[in-house]
Amino acid sequence: MSSDPPEVSRGSVNPQYEKLFREIEAKFKASSIPTEKWYLTALGAILPSSEPYMAGQLYLYLLSEPAYSTPDERKAITIRFKEVILKAVALLGIPKPAEAIASIEQVDGEELPFSREGWQCDEANHQRGVSWLQKMYAQNMPALLDLFKRHRDFGSAVCDIAYGLCLSDRQILDDVDTEIVVLPAVMSQNLPRMTYWHVKGCRRAGISKEDV
Repeated sequence: MSSDPPEVSRGSVNPQYEKLFREIEAKFKASSIPTEKWYLTALGAILPSSEPYMAGQLYLYLLSEPAYSTPDERKAITIRFKEVILKAVALLGIPKPAEAIASIEQVDGEELPFSREGWQCDEANHQRGVSWLQKMYAQNMPALLDLFKRHRDFGSAVCDIAYGLCLSDRQILDDVDTEIVVLPAVMSQNLPRMTYWHVKGCRRAGISKEDV
């Protein structure tokens, strides 16, 4: 059994993690993806890992940067950060995202607006989920829908919950933001079919082949 996750001190980033985060951030400076989005991919890879509580270290690192020094800037990055973790529930289930949320609570327990208040599992939600699936899967969509016909409970979970509730919601993260979270999250789970589909999904979201 693994040991308990380390306590995260307010304002303190482990030097080993800090070095890693700086290296990842630097890689984005050589791409056409806006550099400030680098942490989305980093967080997408951290969440499925054996150390999802590293999310707290990444959060601390971000808060130490000049770009997030004011209360409004801190609130904006916190909202985006927690949206990534919510979207990851569709990809990982509850346990690892919950570890990540707990690690952030050690640093900053600020209550945020409820982004899904009033959500309904209705036809509009279903169509939003299906539309996002169609954009990401394109010519692979008929085979996916055929599978859903044979496994309707699974199809409903994918269309209405994973995509309708979580991944297709664009209130906070746009299409590119979402895909640069999803791709590392599925790659980190060693899922070749899902990785292939979301490499294609990144391209369909408008990311260049080189940047993918």
